[in-house]
Amino acid sequence: MSHSLMPEIVRGRYAPSPTGTLHMGNLRTALLAWLFARSVSGEFILRIEDLDQPRMKPHATKQMIQDLQWLGLDWDEGPEGGPYAPYIQSERLEIYQNYLQQLQAAGLVYPCYCSRAEIQQAAAHLPPGIDGGARYPGTCRQLSDKQRRQYERQGRHPALRLRVADELTITFTDLLLGSQQQQVQQAVGDFILRRADGIFAYQLAVVVDDALMHLNQIVRGADLLSSTARQIVLYQLLGFPIPTFAHVPLIHNSQGQKLSKRIQSEGLVPLQVSNYTAAEVVGLLAHSCGLRDTPTEITAAQLADHYRQQPVTLLCDQLRTGSCT
Repeated sequence: MSHSLMPEIVRGRYAPSPTGTLHMGNLRTALLAWLFARSVSGEFILRIEDLDQPRMKPHATKQMIQDLQWLGLDWDEGPEGGPYAPYIQSERLEIYQNYLQQLQAAGLVYPCYCSRAEIQQAAAHLPPGIDGGARYPGTCRQLSDKQRRQYERQGRHPALRLRVADELTITFTDLLLGSQQQQVQQAVGDFILRRADGIFAYQLAVVVDDALMHLNQIVRGADLLSSTARQIVLYQLLGFPIPTFAHVPLIHNSQGQKLSKRIQSEGLVPLQVSNYTAAEVVGLLAHSCGLRDTPTEITAAQLADHYRQQPVTLLCDQLRTGSCT
């Protein structure tokens, strides 16, 4: 059989930000991303997304790595190295700059001097964007050179936005959530590629990283579903192949809020102090999203072996129909 006819190896990833301890929702997403790849004998990559340095916590990366290893979630490439290194975003700034310049050379990028408050005020008369946020109304889209110089004399530093075609509609099929469609201008407007403080935006960095690391399966939390259309726009503009997406359910607390590091959700430490084993925690996580009927212990490797004997559609079906908590 020729190489061109060989089935493509699945390459998935988990890409946490070291802003604090991984909570149980993070760990369940990590388990599912790992399981989607390992159940089809695919490769798994760990990438550290630490672009927003002011928010990063000392030693958080080391703790995240220890937690994932303790659960039995291994990876083929990661911070330790691999063919597409570095796998730490703060070490990849020159790469992002190169791709930003490609978009600039194509006339697709413009500077935006608006503050967040100014955007809120200018968009007040518009329908809300996706997730209820303000849609960027294009205030700086047609600035003259004179207007730009006036802003710069005021000491304003611009963000850089992507000029999105007014009628551009993105459609894709999520492995779990089915057919999705978003008209990007109505949802968010021209979106940021590099912030005013010089930090590259998540949308640009994640697309460049996933493409250059040859990732073809993106499994992540459902809270990132609304970002996918913007990322597909960038995949298309930069000439990258578009991966498959699966947005998995989040864990919510007793007040119905999604777990986040900001609300101090607890991670593994309380369970480890209570002498839980890794297999018991994996069993709890698998049960919490409908992959197991009971929260009985099972190792990550055993879970992968179980689904390796099944079509990947079974994994998706169980996540869709399971009673996620």
